[in-house]
Amino acid sequence: MVLLNLLIKPVWLLVEMQVQDSVGHEAWGTYAALLAFGFLFITLSDLGVNQYATKALADQPELFRTWFPNLLIFKLFAAGVYPFIMVGLGWALGYRDEELYFLLLLCLVHGFNQVMEFFRGTVRAGQHFKLDGFLSVFDRLFLLGLTGALFVYGLSVERFIYARLLTVGVGTVLFYGVVMRLYGWVRPNLDLPLVRKVVRHSLTFALMTVLYSLHDKVDQVMLERLAGSRENGLYAGAYRWLDAFSMYLWTVLPIFFARFAYFLRDIREQERLLHFGQVLTALPLILVSLFGFFYGEKLFFLFDQQTTPEDLATMTACLKALFVAAFLNGFFAIFSTLLTATGYERIVNRMIVISILLNIGLNAVFIPRYGAVASAWTTVLSYAFLDLAYLLYIQFRLDIRVPYVQIAKLLLTAGLSAGLFWGMDRLGLSWPLVTGLAGLGTLGIAFALRLIKLAHFNRFNV
Repeated sequence: MVLLNLLIKPVWLLVEMQVQDSVGHEAWGTYAALLAFGFLFITLSDLGVNQYATKALADQPELFRTWFPNLLIFKLFAAGVYPFIMVGLGWALGYRDEELYFLLLLCLVHGFNQVMEFFRGTVRAGQHFKLDGFLSVFDRLFLLGLTGALFVYGLSVERFIYARLLTVGVGTVLFYGVVMRLYGWVRPNLDLPLVRKVVRHSLTFALMTVLYSLHDKVDQVMLERLAGSRENGLYAGAYRWLDAFSMYLWTVLPIFFARFAYFLRDIREQERLLHFGQVLTALPLILVSLFGFFYGEKLFFLFDQQTTPEDLATMTACLKALFVAAFLNGFFAIFSTLLTATGYERIVNRMIVISILLNIGLNAVFIPRYGAVASAWTTVLSYAFLDLAYLLYIQFRLDIRVPYVQIAKLLLTAGLSAGLFWGMDRLGLSWPLVTGLAGLGTLGIAFALRLIKLAHFNRFNV
């Protein structure tokens, strides 16, 4: 199932790129902005219930027969109401007619995706991880099939949205059947005091969802409103690659989250984990970021039907800026994981709030003049602020020592790796060969600088 996930997500990335190329950057820019706008307030369709319920049901499985039927009614109600709230907010923001109709449909997709996540969370709480692995790829496989049919019979943004809506509808029914098969039939119910209690305890998760949603998606909404749909389409074409490579972090960091929490009172062990985690997250993203700087345009190989050389130049400029953000995240995302795992969630939330305000302010000033490239660089600056804030807080408020020597070694590794890319490129070698040799060279440099120590892996029983 892990292998299937690793295969299906890159395939979906390429298919989505082909869809954008077929419908055009302007149409895709409108779609991406509406999708992002719905995502900004996606917590209205959940209020943090998914995470809290999964945690509670894993700890106390006997709660299923009372919690599940009541939370199911709440989830369905929230998923149905949330799209109409978003249509009202969309109208206030200036969306009209077809845009509001698409927003309604996309928010239905968001809302019922949250219902499916509730079902998947229940499956995970019961420790049925193989089954959860199947569920995690079903919707992408189904949507891939529908999208393939659209390429044959006629593709448009509207039909693509319908395909997503049909996918989430089928998935909701299937996932509900899986839960009933595992646990047996329970009659839906509505115990308002119970629902209020669960929602009250889940609001911390809801706040974190809002903040991370705003931080990740507000750029696309502002760009579409201030510079137009085509400009946002170009930005979205570059941003999907930042999203794709960031998945590596979101795969690795939860492991460290659990380890930091396990060694909550052992400062020295936390330090060792911080050192190891930084190397493990930084090295791959150093290589990815350097590839983006030297050969970023190679990632847009599917854009040919409606993409001008100027469009390609804009997307490449955005991509190079966004890979600076990926580079910074590789170095410092582990710091955020340490803080959230050891009881400093409120501090992290405050930092994210300031970063969001900085991002919005910079976007408002620079997007009207510089368009998509400005939005990419404001993303970099907001990430840089967050990363510096994490480092300074740990330096001055925690007993853990910041690994400055290791950071210097990683920067040296990045510099030497950049030299390898530049030198081999100047020799006229093909870009796949340069990338492969530079990757091996980066690994060799890391071993030579003793950044990689095999003993570290023993802490994870690897």
